[in-house]
Amino acid sequence: MIERRKLLGGHYAAVLEAPEVYRARRQRVVEALGERGVAVLLGASDTRSYGDVGTFRQDPSFFYLTGVEIPNAALLLTRDRDELYLPARRPALEAWLGPKFGPGEEAAEALGFGAVKDVQATEVVVEARRRPVPGFEDVLADLLASGGELWIPLPPASASGALTREQQLVSRLRERLPSFAVHDLSPVLTQRRLRKEPGEVALLAKAVEITAHAVKAAADLLRPGVSEAALEGAAYGTLRRLGAEGWSFPPIVGSGFAGCVLHYDQNIGTCQEGELVVVDIGARYGYYCGDLTRTFPVSGRFTPRQAELYDAVLDAYNAAVALLRPGLKIADLRHAAYQSLKASGLAGPSGVPISEYFIHGLGHFLGLEAHDVGGEGPLLEPGMVLTVEPGIYISEEGIGIRIEDDYLITEEGAQCLTPSWLPREREAVEALVSRAKQG
Repeated sequence: MIERRKLLGGHYAAVLEAPEVYRARRQRVVEALGERGVAVLLGASDTRSYGDVGTFRQDPSFFYLTGVEIPNAALLLTRDRDELYLPARRPALEAWLGPKFGPGEEAAEALGFGAVKDVQATEVVVEARRRPVPGFEDVLADLLASGGELWIPLPPASASGALTREQQLVSRLRERLPSFAVHDLSPVLTQRRLRKEPGEVALLAKAVEITAHAVKAAADLLRPGVSEAALEGAAYGTLRRLGAEGWSFPPIVGSGFAGCVLHYDQNIGTCQEGELVVVDIGARYGYYCGDLTRTFPVSGRFTPRQAELYDAVLDAYNAAVALLRPGLKIADLRHAAYQSLKASGLAGPSGVPISEYFIHGLGHFLGLEAHDVGGEGPLLEPGMVLTVEPGIYISEEGIGIRIEDDYLITEEGAQCLTPSWLPREREAVEALVSRAKQG
């Protein structure tokens, strides 16, 4: 049986934090905007109709501030307004997609908002007379006309293509109002989302733990002749059984040459004797993402060539991890890993140092998205969570190797969120696969 808040909230999230947690986040955002700030976020849209199927996924920043997964919602914040705008309920559509909260006091109380209003303009009858009730854009326009300054997430100046929904909203408001100030809310949200609160760390740790079990499930099934799809299926069944909502990104199970393709996600090959298989997967739990990679020998043991390359990648991993602490950048960690690979003295078939086969970044921030906000620019601070994932991809030899774990930056250094029982040392990886084959 599903609890009422999750049912009416249309939730896919396995776990929700208390409404007070989201309210406190909204308050901190408002405090950063100044007296006249009017913050607006648009939730993800959903065009499903009668008979349609599919999974709705809320915009990460909208979820971060609201915990609300109802489609086509909007959030409006000022110093004295904490308002969620929802579509009116449509009973006929709810027969297909399930009941949802709509405007009104029940939703405001359950979701923790000052008010939950109709996103569209409506009418009420007062003493037999119809009176208009402004919708979201009308309320927003009135606030801006009174001197409010709009804060809304905007794309980078270099972005091209069709206007975002936020840009379209600003354009419509420009047609109604002679002048108003617009500020990009994205940097404020990024700053808040980068440093994880204790509740977020707990959800991330659970997502990583479930991911580790899913990786092990794939290793347990591995043997020559097994399909990549079977390994993916074993992993997925495990993460769902352990409570995850699903994948945090399309799973990568690439054997042989496919392991040299960074974002290979077809997973339709067959694992052959003597090959390596790269398993790069992540579970999503409470919207938070795990992301782990292990490279396994299909036969149970690495060949001498595979072993020396694997050890070199592991040394690069350890060189990066040794630097994990506040004050550095992800690029600093990558430089350490690159130099470690270069110092190994190993080369590809054409004599090129294996460091030149390390063709991607060292890692990325992790949170409500697998590649979370922040990029590689910010200095590491306590509360940030990131991946460490060096790898080399020698396609001429059909050898791809990547090792990845997730780390929480602490005051003293860093804490590995990956359970210690999931091995990364070569001999322990071989033992894991060999035990599975014997079983």
